[in-house]
Amino acid sequence: MAQIVKGSDIFKDFYRTTFSLLNPLLLLLGLLLPFSLCIAGEYISISDDWDERARNQWDEIARNHKTYYFENGLDHFNQGQYQQAFKDFRLAQEYSIGLGSVYLAKMYL
Repeated sequence: MAQIVKGSDIFKDFYRTTFSLLNPLLLLLGLLLPFSLCIAGEYISISDDWDERARNQWDEIARNHKTYYFENGLDHFNQGQYQQAFKDFRLAQEYSIGLGSVYLAKMYL
C-alpha cells in the first residue's frame, strides 16, 4: 500500500536533516571562534595611549590653525586690509585662541 505523505511532513524532514547536519558545524565554529580571536589579538593590537596621542595631534592641528589665522589677521591689519583681518581674527577666535588677544586686535579695527 502506498503511503500518502503530506507536504508539511516533507518540510519537517528537510529542516530536521538540515539542522542535524549544521549542528556539529555550528558547535565547531563556536569552539574555534574564541581561539581565532585570541590569535588575532596578538597581531592586531591597539596601544593603551591611542586616545591621548589622537587628542595631542588634534590639539596641535588646532594650535597651528589658530596661530595661522591670528598671524594672517595681524598681517592683513598692518597692510590696511581690515575686512580680511576681521575675518581672520574671527576664525582664530573659533579655534579658541586667547580671547584677550583677539579682542585686543579687534580694538584697533
